[in-house]
Amino acid sequence: NEPTERTRRLSMSHPEDKDATMPNSTESEVLMSDNRDVVEDDDEPNEQAAFSTLTNFVLLAVLFSANHGCTVSCLSLATSRLGEIGAWQSGTLYLTYTGSAVLGATYVTKEFGARNAIALGMGLYCIYVGCFLVATAVPDIAKIAAITGAGIGGIGAGFLWTAQGSYFAKASAIHARHLRQDVSVSTSYLAGYFAFIYLLEEMLMRLLSSALLAYVNWLAIFAVYTIVAIVSTMGMVFVQNYPCDDSGNSSDQGIFYKVTAAAYLLLRDPKMKYMAGLNAAFGFAGAFLNSYVNGEVLESKYVGLLTAWSSFVAGTMSLAMSRQSRKGPVLIAGAINFFMVAFPFIVHPGPFRGILPILMIYTSAGVGRATFESTLKATFADYFPQEKEGAFGNIILQNGLSSAIGYVLTFRLLCSSKSTYCVEFRDGTLHNVLSFELLVCITAVLAILGYLRAASLFKAERENNTIGEGDLLENEHGVAA
Repeated sequence: NEPTERTRRLSMSHPEDKDATMPNSTESEVLMSDNRDVVEDDDEPNEQAAFSTLTNFVLLAVLFSANHGCTVSCLSLATSRLGEIGAWQSGTLYLTYTGSAVLGATYVTKEFGARNAIALGMGLYCIYVGCFLVATAVPDIAKIAAITGAGIGGIGAGFLWTAQGSYFAKASAIHARHLRQDVSVSTSYLAGYFAFIYLLEEMLMRLLSSALLAYVNWLAIFAVYTIVAIVSTMGMVFVQNYPCDDSGNSSDQGIFYKVTAAAYLLLRDPKMKYMAGLNAAFGFAGAFLNSYVNGEVLESKYVGLLTAWSSFVAGTMSLAMSRQSRKGPVLIAGAINFFMVAFPFIVHPGPFRGILPILMIYTSAGVGRATFESTLKATFADYFPQEKEGAFGNIILQNGLSSAIGYVLTFRLLCSSKSTYCVEFRDGTLHNVLSFELLVCITAVLAILGYLRAASLFKAERENNTIGEGDLLENEHGVAA
């Protein structure tokens, strides 16, 4: 029988794939060819192996999300509970988070494996959560505890998210190989599952503070968060540790490259700089919501409820988005929703009447968050398959830097006299909120334009690769290229 063009293309481009995709092949063998999107036409899907990969990934998501849910719950409460110290603490967290992504996170992930790097990051997160317990129990050292814990937690966050992206990409590749389907289908599928679990647990952790506050004090609440963070970290021993697969060239890549892979990718791949706007839009919108809206607009007793609602919206939307084959419209919709987090405050700078306007703002934040946690990360896995750690390190770099800037701007954009957009904060200082609101909105618009350019470059790359493969096939059959 005449082989199909898909099979011929496979045999020319990836002759080793036949053995790697047999039903009884190991997952480590599958990882050696994780970026190939075609298989032999007569291979049968191995649904049992795919289900095993999925359940292991779900276990990772549950443990990861419990730990991170405690972290973001404390982050949301930082400004409302610690005031200006909380804002500086959050800025420190994101600065070290960003620095970790550029200098070290990719090295740790490549050298020790994705699972071990995730576990290390979760352990450092425990210190960040514990610093709230210490700051509440001993107010005299609150500032030292808060800033120190944030610095350590930020480093852990860099390890955590870089490694999670690498683990996600590997699991998606294995899942796709077992089901004999395009990797992009599995990236969307697993990203949706992860985001749903992650955001659902985040919602529960956020609700925990509001639910417990009626019965216990803040010291007990932060103690509960610390315990949950520690237990979830210990559970990581039950998650499968995929072998390191530095594309077979680990010995050829020096330590400097492994440490700076994120920066190298940003400088060398033009798509990356155009994708930065989407990460920055999420970072600025999140900082605006956490520092200004949570800290100055809402009473602290409502913070847990409304941020939980935002997480619920994000979780449900991320699951729905995982079934969308076209990622572009979803990412554009996410940027529009980030725009709507700040835009209502520009149009109506005074206090909102009723709960509906505030609820709509948190709903927009949730929808935007869903696109970031699922579709955007799946898109990064599709756009940068050859350098997974560097790609997800860039998400941290871009999002973390914008978040850090946002938290600092909250308390640095000062004004001299109270007016429509010169708002008095609870500590009596006057702040220019309009500049921050405009920054969020302008970044969201630029994010859409940047994504369209990156998508155009990616499309051109795929077309060039297809043409190159076609030339190889013609030469194989004695036809001049």
